[in-house]
Amino acid sequence: MKKNRKQKAILATIYTLFVVLLLLGTRCESRIHLTTPEKDAQHLAELAETIHSEADLRKVERLASEYEIAYRKSYNGAKALYFKSLYEPILDEAGERRAAIRAEEDYLAMQQTTLHNTIGDLESAWVMPLGSYEEELQRLIANNTIIEAMQGELEALIAQKEVYAYEIIDAGYPQDMLQKLGQMEADIEAKGNEIKEIEHRNAIIKLANKLQLERELVIENNCEETTAEATM
Repeated sequence: MKKNRKQKAILATIYTLFVVLLLLGTRCESRIHLTTPEKDAQHLAELAETIHSEADLRKVERLASEYEIAYRKSYNGAKALYFKSLYEPILDEAGERRAAIRAEEDYLAMQQTTLHNTIGDLESAWVMPLGSYEEELQRLIANNTIIEAMQGELEALIAQKEVYAYEIIDAGYPQDMLQKLGQMEADIEAKGNEIKEIEHRNAIIKLANKLQLERELVIENNCEETTAEATM
């Protein structure tokens, strides 16, 4: 008898814990208060109008998903699908609004970067030591010679990459060859950046001569004859 009572007591305790956990779980799920699909969709629409970031958009998307799950559990699949048909256009519009905001943010960031770079170029040009007109012109010509050589190297790298890409296809895309192709692409990008850096250096030289001495550096097509144009 004592043994049976003990077993019954244990079972009763287990059942009580189960009921408590079930109630807690139900309470956790009940944080979504359902009204009607139309009103709940309107609530999502009001929240969607306040979206300004990706995090805001994700929050509204999660809430919409939680509403849909709650409708499926509390009612049926048909009502959940009906609610989904109401909120999907709202999320689509919110996504488009966020994309427009992000595009504007990107544009402003680009403008700020351009302004920052322009100010930096002006500061560099004002403090750059300058020589005679012929000396400055020779600096440009020397840089252009380097650029031409590097452009030849860049074209060779691109041609090698294109040939190697066909070899990879014929070989069945082995991993080691793909890794080498990635390195070739990195080398091409690095060479292109080196060329841009020297071209930028030439732009600063021209700007410095114009700002400090009000003179234009002009290189003739034959790279031998030069002319000076002074602007007053």
